[in-house]
Amino acid sequence: MNQQFILQRVNKKVFNTPKLVSNYELLVREMKSYQERCGIKITPDIYKTKNGVHHFIDSEDSAWRLVEFIPEAMSYDISPDPEISYEAAKAIGNYQLFLNTIDPDQPCDTIRGFHDLPARIKTFNETLVSCNNKLAGKAEEEIRQLSSYAFIEEEAVEILKELTPRVNHNDSKLNNILFKDGHCLVIDLDTVMKGYVMFDYGDMVRSFTSPVSEDEKDIGKTDFRIDHFEALTRGYLEVLKEELTVIEKKSLIIGALYIIYEQVIRFLQDYLRGNVYYKTAYPDHNLIRTRTQLKLLKSIVSRKQELVDIINNYAK
Repeated sequence: MNQQFILQRVNKKVFNTPKLVSNYELLVREMKSYQERCGIKITPDIYKTKNGVHHFIDSEDSAWRLVEFIPEAMSYDISPDPEISYEAAKAIGNYQLFLNTIDPDQPCDTIRGFHDLPARIKTFNETLVSCNNKLAGKAEEEIRQLSSYAFIEEEAVEILKELTPRVNHNDSKLNNILFKDGHCLVIDLDTVMKGYVMFDYGDMVRSFTSPVSEDEKDIGKTDFRIDHFEALTRGYLEVLKEELTVIEKKSLIIGALYIIYEQVIRFLQDYLRGNVYYKTAYPDHNLIRTRTQLKLLKSIVSRKQELVDIINNYAK
C-alpha cells in the first residue's frame, strides 16, 4: 500500500519564512523529545528533507514541507456536539503542556504583531480615514457597534501587564484539531510563538461556540452556545488548572472578548480596504463575517458574569 503525505507550501506573503523555518526546527526537535519522553503523540509528524531540515526552499524562496497524512482523521469547522468541544479543548491544553517546556524567548514571531490589539486598532482607525466612502457608508452600523467595545482594549491592556508570556499555538480554532479513534492531534503550527494563554482560550471560544460558520448570511442563526463554552472550559482547565496562575485564570474571559473583538476589526478593516487579505467569494463577504463576530461578541458581553462563574468553577 502506498503511503500518503501532505505537501504544504508556506504563504510567504503572510509569514516571515526564515523565522517560521527556524521555529519548526526548534518545535519538531522539542516535540520529538517530549513525545518520546511522555509516550504520547500530540501532532502529526513533519519529515526531514535529504539535507536534514524540515523545509525545502525553492528558487522563489518559498518554503515547502512534507507532513504525515492521518487516514480517516476528522476535523470540524463547527463543533457538532459539546463532547467534541471538550475533547478539542483538552487537546489544546495538552499541547500547551508541551509548549510550557519551551523558553518563551526561543521561538521567533512568524507574524509581527499578530495579537497586538492596540496596533490593530491604530491601523483600523487609519483605514477609516483613508477608505472608500461608499464602503464606509455601507458598514456604518458595524463601525458604530465596534466603537462601543473599546472597553475591551482597556481591560486587556491592564491585565496583560500582570501576565507572564508563554509559548502558545496562537491559532487554536476548531479545524486545527484532528480527531481519530478517540485521540486528538493539533495541527497548523505556523503561529506557534510567544503569547498568552488567554489568546488560545479566546480563539477556542470564538470558533467552538457558534452553531454556524463565521460567514453565515442569516445573522439569526449565529448564536452563543453556552453548553459548548462550558465543555471547552472544562476540557481546557481539566488539563491546565494546576499549571495556570491565578491571574492567567482571570484573564481567560478577557481573552474571549479580546480575540473576537480583534477578529471583528480584522474582518471589517479588510472589507474597508477592498478585501485584500482574506479570501472572499463576493464583495460583502467580510462584512458578513464582521456581523457574525459582532453578534457573538454581544452575546458573550451580555453573559460575562455567568461565564466567569463557569470558568471559576472549573479553575478550582
